[in-house]
Formats: sequence, C-alpha cells, structure tokens
Amino acid sequence: MDKNELRNQLLKRRGALNKSYRLRKSAIISRKVFRFLKKGSVVASYCPFGSEANPNLLFDKSKLYFPKVDRLNKGYMRFFKGALKRGFGNIKEPFFNKRVALKRSIDAIIVPGIGFDERGYRIGYGGGFYDKFLKGIPALKVGVCFDCCIVDRIEEESHDITVDVVITERRKIQCKLRR
Repeated sequence: MDKNELRNQLLKRRGALNKSYRLRKSAIISRKVFRFLKKGSVVASYCPFGSEANPNLLFDKSKLYFPKVDRLNKGYMRFFKGALKRGFGNIKEPFFNKRVALKRSIDAIIVPGIGFDERGYRIGYGGGFYDKFLKGIPALKVGVCFDCCIVDRIEEESHDITVDVVITERRKIQCKLRR
C-alpha cells in the first residue's frame, strides 16, 4: 500500500473514533508523555488538529513551544512560546513575535503522526514539515498517536526521519530497539 492510501485509511480509522473516546485516550497519552519526559526539559509540541491525539493536557502551555510554518522559507518550521491563533491550514500556531526555541535548545519534541510503525517511521499529512525540522536535531523525538494508528510497516523514503519512541494510550514503543 502506498503512503497516500495508508494515510487515507488511517485518517478514516482515526476519524471513526468518537470525540469522548479521543478525549479519554488523549488524557492517558498526555499522562504517559508527561511522566516520560524529564521535569524542566525544554519541550516542543504541536497543537492537535481535527482528530489528532492531544498530548498537552497535563503540561503548562506557557512552558511549551509550538510550531509555526514559515511559508516564505520553503515551509520550514520554527517553534515559539506564546498565545496561539489559527494559521496555516487552519491549525493553531503562535505569533511570530514571541520567544523562539533554537533547535539545539530543545530537549524533547512531541511529534504528531497520522500513523507510526514500531521502527519509528511516521506518516503525516505529506508536507514534509516535520522531516525538515527533525533532520539533525539532537532532541528526543516522541511520536504520539492513538494505538489504532500503529501499523506493521510504513514504507520509508530517503528524507524520512524516525522518532525515538512512540506513545499511545496502550503502550510505549522504544523504536531504536526495533530498527
């Protein structure tokens, strides 16, 4: 199955989860992520969009950095603190004039995915924004999704960047051990 077919299949699967189920499972995921990360870490996360899992429920939002896509710079992402507003793709993102996180200062980045495999490969929306940002970043990369979106294998491409661990409501997968 190619990436577009898999993406569509996983979006349907995730979209079939009702809102209260997603909220309950997001609370479990958020608790697991919060416990997994070291206190005092500089954490970059994402603003959940549509039916995505929300890993931020237990975090103080004022301490998290969130992405903003710079459309003028080939879709590169930068992470900022501060108030959020609807931006690119109708996704909540911070204003540009707030404090920016340098790549080397981020200890952990929570990475969304439509789906992941146990090796840490992910399938996103196809824009390549996270792959561009994650390339060469030393931070711990934590993938997050609902367990129904873990698949046997995602066909990797040369530009794909893996995550180190995937956290779902049911399990924590140490991906480096499976490559």
